[in-house]
Amino acid sequence: MHTEVTTLKQEKCPVPSAEEWMLDGCRAPGGCSRDFLKKGLEPETFQNFDGGHTCLVRDDEFKFQGLRHTVTARQLVEAKLLDMKTVEQLRLGLKTVEEVQKTLSKFLTKATSIAGLYLESTKEKISFASAAKKIIIDKMMALAFLEAQAATGFIIDPISGQTYSVEDAILKGVIDPEFKIRLLEAEKAALGYSYSSKTLSVFQAMENRMLDRQKGKHMLEAQIASGGVIDPVRGIRVPPGTALQQGLLNNAVLQFLHEPSSNARVFPNPNNKQALYYSELLQMCVFDIDCQCLLFPFGERNISNLNVEKTHRISVVDIKSGAELTAYEAFQRNLIDKSTYLELSGQQYQWKEATFFESYGHPSHMLSDTKTGLQFNINEAIEQGTVDKGLVKKYQEGLITLTELADSLLSRLVPKKDLHSPIAGYWLTASGERISVLKASRRNLVDRITTLRCLEAQVSTGGIIDPLTGKKYRVAEALHRGLVDEGFAQQLRQCELVITGIGHPITNKVMSVVEAVNANIINKEMGIRCLEFQYLTGGLIEPQVRSRLSIEEALQVGIIDVFIATKLKDQKSYVRNIICPQTKRKLTYKEALEKADFDFHTGLKLLEVSEPLMTGISSLYYSS
Repeated sequence: MHTEVTTLKQEKCPVPSAEEWMLDGCRAPGGCSRDFLKKGLEPETFQNFDGGHTCLVRDDEFKFQGLRHTVTARQLVEAKLLDMKTVEQLRLGLKTVEEVQKTLSKFLTKATSIAGLYLESTKEKISFASAAKKIIIDKMMALAFLEAQAATGFIIDPISGQTYSVEDAILKGVIDPEFKIRLLEAEKAALGYSYSSKTLSVFQAMENRMLDRQKGKHMLEAQIASGGVIDPVRGIRVPPGTALQQGLLNNAVLQFLHEPSSNARVFPNPNNKQALYYSELLQMCVFDIDCQCLLFPFGERNISNLNVEKTHRISVVDIKSGAELTAYEAFQRNLIDKSTYLELSGQQYQWKEATFFESYGHPSHMLSDTKTGLQFNINEAIEQGTVDKGLVKKYQEGLITLTELADSLLSRLVPKKDLHSPIAGYWLTASGERISVLKASRRNLVDRITTLRCLEAQVSTGGIIDPLTGKKYRVAEALHRGLVDEGFAQQLRQCELVITGIGHPITNKVMSVVEAVNANIINKEMGIRCLEFQYLTGGLIEPQVRSRLSIEEALQVGIIDVFIATKLKDQKSYVRNIICPQTKRKLTYKEALEKADFDFHTGLKLLEVSEPLMTGISSLYYSS
C-alpha cells in the first residue's frame, strides 16, 4: 500500500508558454508586476507598476510580425503574451526581436492548421485543392479543410510551406477561384467582422448576431485547437484564458466546445468521412520536416494511430528521405527543434512526477502519464537499467525536461508479452488511455455480463488486474483498490476458490474443481468456465502449486475428469458471452483473446474500445 504525499514536478520546458509567462511576471529586483491592464493611461504608453518603479512600453518601441500585419510589444503585453522582463531584456540587447518572435511563433506567424494530406502509400504530400482535383477526396471535404485554414490564420501551401491570404492564394494558384466566396467568408474569422466601424472577433460577431452560433462555435473550436482564439484587432492568437479576460470568448461557449449536444463534431476524417472535432484531427496528423507544417495521413496504414503495443506513434515525416519517425527519434536526430518536439510528444503523453511513501515509510518516485495512465517507478527503472542515472540527474538539475526523461525511458523499454495473460483491461483508441474492466463498465463502454466474465477470467488465472501497473490482487484487496465493486466481489469470491484451492468442509482436504462441483460447493457451470479461462490462457492451474498443466497432465493429477477434458477440447461448445466493444458482436472468450493486443508496458492483453461519439447526423464544416 502506498500514499501519494506531494507532486514534485510538472514538465520543465525551457521555452515558457503564454500561460507560464502570465504567471511568472517580472520577479527580478526593480522589475514590473503583472498588473498590466490599468485604466486612464496616456495613449502613447503602457504602464506597469511595482513598488514605485514604472515600466513604459511605447507603441513604436519593438514590432513583431503578427498573423497579417505587424504587432507592437505593447499590444503583446496587453494580450499577456509578453512580460516586462522580456521587454527589459530586449532593451538591454540580451534578446533580439527575432528570438522573441520565434518563441511566440505559435501565437503570431506559425502555420498551425492542417496543411494537406500525407499519402501513406507513396509517402508524398498533396494540398487539399490538388487532392480534390485528383478525386482523392471530394470537393466539399477539400473546402472544409481550406475553410478551417482560412478561419485559423492563412491558406497553407504544403509543398512550399508558404502561407497566404485567400486572395493571394488564388493569385498564386494554390487554390481554385471557385472556392473564393466561401473562403473569403471563412477568412473573416481571422481578419474580423466589420460592425459599426468596429472590428469584431468570432465570438463578438456571434453575440451581435452577425454570425450563426453553430458556425461560430466550429470556428472557435478550430482556432483554439490550432493555437488560440484569434484577436483580429491585434492580429494574434491568444490562449483561451486570455480570450476570456478580453471578451473574445465567454465561459459558457468555452465549456461546451467539446460537448456534442452543444457543438457537434463536423470536421470530416478524410479516410472514412467520420465527423470529428478539429482537435481530434490534429492529433492524428504528422509533422512534415520539409514544409514545417502538419499533414493528415491518408491511407490504410494508419501510421499516426496510437498503438498499445508500441511506445510511440509516428508523428514526424521526412518527405525527401521517406523516413517516418516518432517525435523523440526526430528530436534525437536534430530534425526538429525542442519546442516542436515537446508539442508533438505532448499530444500522446502528459507526464508528471510525484513522490509516494510506501507503508514502511520509504519514499518512491513515480513517473505517471495523465493521458494514458502509464506509471513508472523511477527508482526501479534505475535499478533495472531502463533509465540512465545520469539522465535522471540532468533532469533534477533542470538540464532536460520531464518529457525527455520519460521518452528516454520509453525508448529503452523492451516490449514484453505475457502469453498467459487474460484480458487485463481496455485501452481507448483516441487517447491511448488504459482502463480497468470495472471502469470500462462504469463508462458504459462494455456491458455488465462481459465485465463479469472478464473479471472471472482474471480471478481464476491469478487475480484481479490493475492494467496501469500489471499487478494482480485477491478479490478483497481489489475491492479496497476500486478494481471491483461489492456486487462483482460477491460473485467472484466463489470463483477465487478455483485457484486458491477448495477445502472440504469436514476433512479440510484441498479438493479439485471436479470434487468441489460434485460436492455442490461451487456451481458446475462456473467451475467449468473458470477452467476454460485457464486452459485458454496457457494451461490448467494446479491450486497452491500454481503451475500450468496440459489437459493430459491435469487428468493425471485428478484436477479434472474425462467429461471436463472433452468439453475443454471442444471449442464449438464455448459460449459466446463476451460482447466485442468495437463491433458489438458476441464472441467466445477465445475469440476475445485473439482480438486483444499486448500492452508494451505490462505485457498483458488489452482490448481496444472507442468512446461513443454521440454526434447525431454528421455534417461537413460550414455545410448549409
